[in-house]
Amino acid sequence: MSARACFLTLMLLVGSARAAETGPEPESAPVPAPAPEPAPYSEWQGTAHAGPPGAAPAPAPVPVVGTPIYARRTVELIPSLGVALANCRAGSESDDRCQGVGAGGLAGFTGLWRVTPYFAWGGGFELASFRYHPPEELELREAGAAAVWLGLIGRVYFNDEGSLDPYVQLGMGVGALGTSAKDQAGVTWEETGAGPAAQVGGGVDFHLSRTLKLGPSLTYTRVFVDKIRRCQASGDGNCVDVPKDEDGHLNSYLALTARLTIMLGGEH
Repeated sequence: MSARACFLTLMLLVGSARAAETGPEPESAPVPAPAPEPAPYSEWQGTAHAGPPGAAPAPAPVPVVGTPIYARRTVELIPSLGVALANCRAGSESDDRCQGVGAGGLAGFTGLWRVTPYFAWGGGFELASFRYHPPEELELREAGAAAVWLGLIGRVYFNDEGSLDPYVQLGMGVGALGTSAKDQAGVTWEETGAGPAAQVGGGVDFHLSRTLKLGPSLTYTRVFVDKIRRCQASGDGNCVDVPKDEDGHLNSYLALTARLTIMLGGEH
């Protein structure tokens, strides 16, 4: 081996020995990245230019227009007007006492407390006036007939809401029916039959507003006459009782009326 080769070999051996003594060099720590520079402008805070519009809101549903619901109220005040037809019950001998009594007019008033939407109770009265054409053989003139009823009423309804309000009713009280006429001597006599009375009927009301109703009603009133009282119209106490079964007597009437109902109080 030449002297140059020996020298190079010796230098490699010396370098390897030094590397083994010192070990690997430690890694250097990473250098942090520099902070970004601030933007040359700031965020827009004004209102001159609005942002992009959002989605349009959904359209509101179209309201459904149906039949209005009318609630029932606790108090009902009911004036009524109509026509009435009296009934003459023939007697064992004749019906002269009431033959010729026809139709007439009727007025009344009822007040009810509607306890529930389906039931009400209260009271009322009716006054009726009838045409009277007595038989010619009686020789009476300026004749007329009338009836009166006063009692308690119970009414049952079928609807608790809506514009129609049908019902049936029953009344118990007292009543009187009678005739009056002037005889040949110019004396006016009144004959009246009175007693307990019952009334049945029904009708249907139509709501005009939340507080008003109007409708027809049909009622039948029966008076259980015990006797006929015949008195002078002068009022001097000249009265006599006459049998009811000989010459007949008025005992009932049928009425067709229009009733206006005024509703007050709270709603059911």
